[in-house]
Amino acid sequence: MRLSFAVLICSLLIWKMCCEPKVIYKTTNLECSPNPKITANVSCILKAVNWNKAVAQMDMYLVEPVKNITIHLKIFKRDYSNKYHPFLVDVVVNLCDIIGRRNYSPYGKFIWGLFKRYTNVNHSCPFMGHIFARDFFVDESVVPMKLPLGHYLLALTPFENYREKPPQTLGSIKLYAQSMVPVMPRRNITKPTNKTNVVTTINIPIQNGN
Repeated sequence: MRLSFAVLICSLLIWKMCCEPKVIYKTTNLECSPNPKITANVSCILKAVNWNKAVAQMDMYLVEPVKNITIHLKIFKRDYSNKYHPFLVDVVVNLCDIIGRRNYSPYGKFIWGLFKRYTNVNHSCPFMGHIFARDFFVDESVVPMKLPLGHYLLALTPFENYREKPPQTLGSIKLYAQSMVPVMPRRNITKPTNKTNVVTTINIPIQNGN
């Protein structure tokens, strides 16, 4: 019984490593809605790299320092009627607590991992001045869970969580992405060649008897 269970587990692991298709998250659109009271000179540009990848270049200037930044993350999934509906994730994360290791959240770790890799928001709070992101995309290696194939919307709303007055949003970022199997480049696809059968004729001399 134990041997059968061990064989089953090994088979599942081998299938997951060798046979399960890889899933990537390609960014298809990007929308930025800044709050002019606290941000300025905002730009969001999405550039296609290839069939599997598009990267974002984002810039903004903080008019005043952000000392206690909190991020509201929501994920939506598009249905057959092209409407987006809430999908599993609706969390509020205090990024300063995640950076300072005063709190733990898998989604906070996900956001912080992306920020450290692609932005200059890579240090402890507060944040001020020019904030930017370069070649930003959703790397599947840092996503906490594997999303089913389909189209998704990641809505991020950062805000300053003041201690002495109501919170104030910095704006919102809407990132549209497709969970998909990577498209293989045509040049890497080997087409079978047609082999022509060649008939070789061998002439054997015949000797006539005397």
